[in-house]
Amino acid sequence: MLLDIDIKGVTCDSRRVKPGFAFVAIRGEKENGNAYIEEAVANGALVVYTEDNPKELPANIPVIRVENARAALAKLLSRFYDFPSEKINMIGVTGTNGKTTTSFMIELIFRQAGFSTGLVGTVMIKAGNKYYPHSLTTPDSECLHKYLAEMAEQKVYAAVMEVSSHGLKYQRVDAIQFNTAVHTNITPDHMDTHSSFNEYLYTKKRLFSMLPQGAAAVINTDDPYGLELVRDNPKLLILTYGLGAKASMTASSIDIDSLGVSYTCCLQRSFTNIMGNDVEPQEIPIRLGILGKHNVYNSLAAATVGLLYGIEPCVIQKSLRDFKGVWRRMQVIYRDDFIVIDDFSHNPGSYEAVFETVQTMNYNNIYIVNAIRGNRGEEINRANGVVISNWTNLLGVKEILVTCSRDVVGRYDQVTDREKEAFIGELKKGDIKIGYYDLLEQAIAEAVDKVEKGDIILLLGAQGMNKGQDIFLDKIGTRSKIMRNDITGLPFEYLYPNTINPS
Repeated sequence: MLLDIDIKGVTCDSRRVKPGFAFVAIRGEKENGNAYIEEAVANGALVVYTEDNPKELPANIPVIRVENARAALAKLLSRFYDFPSEKINMIGVTGTNGKTTTSFMIELIFRQAGFSTGLVGTVMIKAGNKYYPHSLTTPDSECLHKYLAEMAEQKVYAAVMEVSSHGLKYQRVDAIQFNTAVHTNITPDHMDTHSSFNEYLYTKKRLFSMLPQGAAAVINTDDPYGLELVRDNPKLLILTYGLGAKASMTASSIDIDSLGVSYTCCLQRSFTNIMGNDVEPQEIPIRLGILGKHNVYNSLAAATVGLLYGIEPCVIQKSLRDFKGVWRRMQVIYRDDFIVIDDFSHNPGSYEAVFETVQTMNYNNIYIVNAIRGNRGEEINRANGVVISNWTNLLGVKEILVTCSRDVVGRYDQVTDREKEAFIGELKKGDIKIGYYDLLEQAIAEAVDKVEKGDIILLLGAQGMNKGQDIFLDKIGTRSKIMRNDITGLPFEYLYPNTINPS
């Protein structure tokens, strides 16, 4: 596809084009790259790839027609960087909730087993011993292949990647050779991007269809859509996990308390790992220092991957014990006279996981500070409101402090009036006190003013709550008490920013 040309780079952004680049014109939802072909050529593009018939260009500029520009971009980038994913054990983790925590757990297991690791996801990108802040769950193709190339150069053994439905739909991960795919769960989400739930499910299924002969699929059988992802796909090794009897890897003797979770991880059926060795049925006692029943599932998936790659059970056990969680994933940011928990709740499933966990804790009152999900549609906000409303009486929630977070969100995450009405409308159907604040700082200040000894404050929401713990810590004046956590060896500011231990 690159012809016999010495290409210096590949991009779909005409502004990034430098002399010697290949330019791929992508017809996007908001911008049409074909409108920028002349600009790309003026900036030095040597060749243009497009699905369209562009205007006449200089005779020395080849124009190559492609059937799918996004797929072409991914293939060109992979070739330009010398196929980096083929030099790494690529582990893709997909699902509606749990991708980030599961990915971090898997990465830690490999790292404590002595392997060089990579990590790609919502919180950060890790390439060997280098770390980069990041915001998209799955980066665009250009960013992704650049980091994979860096991982290959650093001789990374295994890279764990969160694979979002956006990344699959827009073909960001096309041309990546995955060795293993992990499914966490699937519930309705991103309906602003997908035309229907079936289309969302089919998009997730693409990851498993991409797997080569003999690759492994790790499936949560407690999720009703799990096995649908691998239906009619006999070429795969299918390993299952869950709390039901049908799962290959399950958990028994689950004990949940305010400090974490204990259970026995039980491999019920033998399988052959990637080295060709048999992994026999066994039990592994697990202690997690993080909250929530949902983390039983996340850790079961991670343990299954560890055994698949021949990692010793004792290493898996120690890694999960040492794991301290991920930023804004059921993160306890303050524990003193009262407790503050921060969570990236963004859909009904993630709210359910938080409330199920809090239900097991001891407390006097609960105050919820919730950031409405901006620019994602009325449907998801209405669904989130229903879940919160259903749980408030059960948990004895004192008050819900609702905010549009207009002081902290960018243009893309601004809450519309219809989204606000949809969310608050559902809350009003329940018998619960509601306070509304335009600004996140106002809502958190109100919670801090009202909280008393033995209470819990929940900071819930997606992008609109990303600055929540910073604001909270400023309000209570304890930022100086932030401590570094050296157990995991990862940069503290990426994994556990602003964690407070008053003692």
